[in-house]
Amino acid sequence: MMYKKVIIILLSITMVFTLFACHNNNENYKVIPYVTQNKGARYDVLIASQGSSFKDSLVSHVLKDYQDQSIRFKVIDAYTLFTVDIEKWDAIIIINSWEYVDPPKNIREFIRSNKKNADKLIILSTVGSHNMVFDDIDTISGESVIEKIPDYTKMLSGRLDKILNKT
Repeated sequence: MMYKKVIIILLSITMVFTLFACHNNNENYKVIPYVTQNKGARYDVLIASQGSSFKDSLVSHVLKDYQDQSIRFKVIDAYTLFTVDIEKWDAIIIINSWEYVDPPKNIREFIRSNKKNADKLIILSTVGSHNMVFDDIDTISGESVIEKIPDYTKMLSGRLDKILNKT
C-alpha cells in the first residue's frame, strides 16, 4: 500500500514538471528594442511585439515591406507599452498573444488609456477571435501559423498605409 502512494506521488511530481517544461518551451520571450535607421523619415511607427519565432518573422516581413519608404520604425517588447507616449508616434502596431480572448493587463490598460488616439493603433492578436471590448480599434486576430505571415503582413501594411495617408 505504501508503494502505491509513493508511485502516485512520484508520477504526480513528474507530470507537474513535464507540464511546466512544456509550457516554458512554448512561452514567448522578451523583444530587444531596436530602431531602423532612416534619416529624414517622414513617419515614425512603433511596433510593440511579444517575442516568438512567429511574431519576430511577422515584424521582419513588415519592416521589409517598408524598407524603401520614409518611415522610421522602433520595435519594442509589448510589455513595455506603459512607457510609450502615443502622441510621439504616427502609428503603433501591437502584436501580442491574448489569453482567454483578452489582452494582458498592461496592453489592455494602454489601449483603454489611449482611446482618443485609437485611430493610430493596429492590433494583431494571435487568438481565434478578438475581444469586442475594443471594437472601435483596428484589430486583426488569427493563429500563429508561419505560412500565414504573408497574409498578415498584407493586412498590417494595408492598415498602416491607411493611417499614414491620413497624417
